[in-house]
Amino acid sequence: MSHAFACPRRMLTVLAALSAALMTLAIPSARAEEDFAERAHALVAPYIEAGLFSGVILVAKDGQPVFRRAYGLADREWEIPNTPQTHFRIGSLTKAFTAAAVLKLAEAGRLGLDDPIRRWVPSVPEAWAGVSLRHLLQHRSGIINFTALPNYYDQIARVDHTPAQIVALTSGDPLLFPPGERFEYSNTNYVLLGMVIEAASGLSYEAYLRETILAPLGLKETGYDDLTVVLPRRAAGYRRGRAQWRNAVPMAASSAFAAGALYSTVDDLLAWDEALAGPRLLSESSRAAMFDDRGTGYGLGWFVSRAFGKPGEPASGHHVVGHAGSIPGFLSINDIYPDERLTVIVLSNTETAPAQKIARDLAALRFGHYEAPEEIVLEDLILDRYPGTYRLGPRAFLTVARAGRGLTARLDGPGLREPAFPFVPESDRTFVSPVADMRLTFETEPDGTPTGVILHRDRRDRTGPRVTEAEARTSLAEPPREHREVAIDRSGLTAFAGRYTLAPGHEIAVTVEDGRIFAQAPRQPRNELFPEAERAFFLRALDAQITFTADEAGRITGLILHQNGFETDAPRLPEEGGPASRLGPRAGSPPDPKGSN
Repeated sequence: MSHAFACPRRMLTVLAALSAALMTLAIPSARAEEDFAERAHALVAPYIEAGLFSGVILVAKDGQPVFRRAYGLADREWEIPNTPQTHFRIGSLTKAFTAAAVLKLAEAGRLGLDDPIRRWVPSVPEAWAGVSLRHLLQHRSGIINFTALPNYYDQIARVDHTPAQIVALTSGDPLLFPPGERFEYSNTNYVLLGMVIEAASGLSYEAYLRETILAPLGLKETGYDDLTVVLPRRAAGYRRGRAQWRNAVPMAASSAFAAGALYSTVDDLLAWDEALAGPRLLSESSRAAMFDDRGTGYGLGWFVSRAFGKPGEPASGHHVVGHAGSIPGFLSINDIYPDERLTVIVLSNTETAPAQKIARDLAALRFGHYEAPEEIVLEDLILDRYPGTYRLGPRAFLTVARAGRGLTARLDGPGLREPAFPFVPESDRTFVSPVADMRLTFETEPDGTPTGVILHRDRRDRTGPRVTEAEARTSLAEPPREHREVAIDRSGLTAFAGRYTLAPGHEIAVTVEDGRIFAQAPRQPRNELFPEAERAFFLRALDAQITFTADEAGRITGLILHQNGFETDAPRLPEEGGPASRLGPRAGSPPDPKGSN
């Protein structure tokens, strides 16, 4: 008799022992995952209590969820809760799908990444002739971002547009810089790429994506958003301001097109991330190109960086590729840590959600880097000192209130629509927000009476005195000051051209062209400045003003941005190859008719 299928008693004993050993190993692992899920929920809980987050969160290791939970309401009018199956608009997470579609066409020999845009979209301006598809993919084209136009969300985004109509919104503006010179995020780049996909494939963007990417990968819960279609489990988008929920500004999907028109679920996005980790969709060379940032911090549809590194050691920390999405009523994050096979996805249907902070804190928790704020209990006598009103700008006020064992603080000013953020004590005078990168430090008299506050936010400090509530109400009720254009000697405008830093990584570029002066913030269009004095200008498109500062010799040293009730100083960055310009043209030389660009 053959013994090939025999199972002697000794073998049964060995198998039983092995099974018991495996069970013993599995129990600690399961408990560890349960412990992580409990700690992850505790990390998210303060955002829920503060009313800052509503949506779904998923953390996955090796492609398997270790934390997957829904919070808040998908529809507040009907009180329908979010679930892991809820569909969210994902905004700029769409860009990774668009980049993959371009790479698929390149693999098929239908186009080349270094093709000029005019080969595929001949209608674009001749000035864009030097822009390649790779420049578009990496946001190095110099083309202005159409979603930053002053009337985009209030007017343009509310109605359907063709891609050509979207591109036409900025086609009359000059490039911000020669193609390839630097990185400048622009949604216009990816609208153009959507037009390229249609031209090279002969299909609509939606059809090509569905037939080439979504269907083959089984992404049945991802698609091109269309508000006229009945989509089961569709989340409504909300914004929160002054302690009230409001519906987000309506937005037609065609107004975002290939830059941000998709919807999805956390499970489909995890499947998408997993597909990009292997050969199911793209070749090895295409995947390498997608995540190669060439030192710019942006690959093809993905930001590339390192997280949780040591200060001064750029190569330390964890390699992470990811992207954020922001569209009226929705925020999203998709972060992948490829070396550890960790994925963190956050989808929210409220504009106030600190999605990036939640995602990074959950990753830090998984890696063992997260340090929760140490809980300090203060006496009621101390906590009751600080509630009141503090002036942080000419018409910007911070309202501090007591909340349990901590405080809340809310900014009020023209154009400000923010919720009250919670703060917990870090000491008897310093409070830190558990849900945002903010800190309050109170200035006090020797007896503890507060006289002012320092708000640390956006990597800068704002200091202001304590004032009465009546004083704040009176100031906020004042009508805005009227601004009138005056005639000035425009030959001296070139002295203002340069770059000014509002905060680390946040600059304002001032350019002059044909006797006109413009200012531009990151990811924003150029806004023309209109003079109301020799060094004071106002914007017609926005409620903002700029005043340039100069030293005793007349050299322009910086600017002051007046906006939302604040006055923000922005020192001038040194010019390469020369000192800062003096006010007015240089002696003995005519003014540059085109200015500095």
